[in-house]
Amino acid sequence: MITMDAVTFGYGKRPLFEGLSLSLKPGTCYGLLGLNGAGKTSLLKLAAGALLPGAGTINAFGRNPGKREAAQLADLCFVPEDPLAPPMTVAQWLARISVFRPRFDRERFGALLKDFDLDGKRKISTWSYGQRKKFALAGALASGARMLLLDEPTNGLDIPSKAQFRRALSAMHDPERVIVVSTHQVRDLENLIDPVVVVHRGKTVFEATIDELAASLSTARLTDLDGRPVITARKDAVGWSALLAEPGQALDIELVFEAAVYAPSRLSAAMAGQSLPAFKPEEALV
Repeated sequence: MITMDAVTFGYGKRPLFEGLSLSLKPGTCYGLLGLNGAGKTSLLKLAAGALLPGAGTINAFGRNPGKREAAQLADLCFVPEDPLAPPMTVAQWLARISVFRPRFDRERFGALLKDFDLDGKRKISTWSYGQRKKFALAGALASGARMLLLDEPTNGLDIPSKAQFRRALSAMHDPERVIVVSTHQVRDLENLIDPVVVVHRGKTVFEATIDELAASLSTARLTDLDGRPVITARKDAVGWSALLAEPGQALDIELVFEAAVYAPSRLSAAMAGQSLPAFKPEEALV
């Protein structure tokens, strides 16, 4: 389990988090959502011990990640949006780096490299951005770590690689593992992330499981909003994409995120089963 209690953090005099509290339970793949600059990457780095809070406490599986103990580092894998590219071949990397992870699965790693179509004979530093990202993800998914922190993992991946990553990530479910995926590409991963956590203005402003959302919300394509329990809506050339306060078959996590940020009171009321005032078209997202 990863817990953050009353965490405060900022860069210089600019506060980013003030009294942020969060609890991430094993056996789950959390989707961490937020606007640009909301602090998603910083939150992952705090959980990894790469940044230290100004106040508050962070605990990851019984350890303070800021102490960066060897056992804690072996149990953690953080993949940044733009991974480092060491000037070595895959075989050299395996000999020098993977040995620090006692549960590293070389067989799985080799299978992922093959699935991602990576040439292990060339130095990793000569690979493209997308290839470096696939290599880092393969290393994380084979690491055996109980904490996987993935920052924008699908950025730079081509369509086949995104599909392969989704398959590989879905196989990582473990009752003792916490996976946190920070992403703007919600549709790449919306069938995998559960629960959803939204960070906004230094706080976690919304958290819900997919089952909780589906029990109260749905999304629909509409030509007219009149008479519908609209939480928020987005206008396009042919009508509206609307988040509705009623259960249904479809659920667009991007609209849920936008409601959490731009219409939080309407979203909270809908989740509580309360009736909503009529939605005004001027409130629509653009």
